[in-house]
Amino acid sequence: PAPTTSSRPRTSSFHLNLSRPPTMFAVVNGPRMAPTVQRAAAPSMANIDHHDDIWGLPAKEEIFNKFNPAAPRDYNNFNPFERNDEGQMCDKNGCFPGQDAGYMPPNRPDVSWDIQQANNVKMELLKADPKFSMTGQTGNWKKGWKDNLGPPGLSN
Repeated sequence: PAPTTSSRPRTSSFHLNLSRPPTMFAVVNGPRMAPTVQRAAAPSMANIDHHDDIWGLPAKEEIFNKFNPAAPRDYNNFNPFERNDEGQMCDKNGCFPGQDAGYMPPNRPDVSWDIQQANNVKMELLKADPKFSMTGQTGNWKKGWKDNLGPPGLSN
């Protein structure tokens, strides 16, 4: 069947002429500059990737075992079980919701009755460590602890 022609006038002012090669894309096929290679900054926050980025008891235990209460608190040196003055728990950077601009809601683990009972036993063992409840040290939380650190992941 032969195509029918419409008696209506075209309402669009755009017309694509395919009989000439497009010139607006000529730069795309031209020489390309090699991308600038930059070294990635060293991570400056707790890395829990090997825990599938889950902020659960295994990740917290790892951070706690590295925690040095005598060293200044930063994104790598903090007690993950310590609570702030509002009773909140920190994220994987040591930041608290509502108080620290760098707070990032953590990925939380699955929980069941059995898992929680096993975690309670582990927590009792952790609480026996003197640094678990140590206060007054430079590594402990206090308001303004991160004022000179910059955002998590970007500072050294």
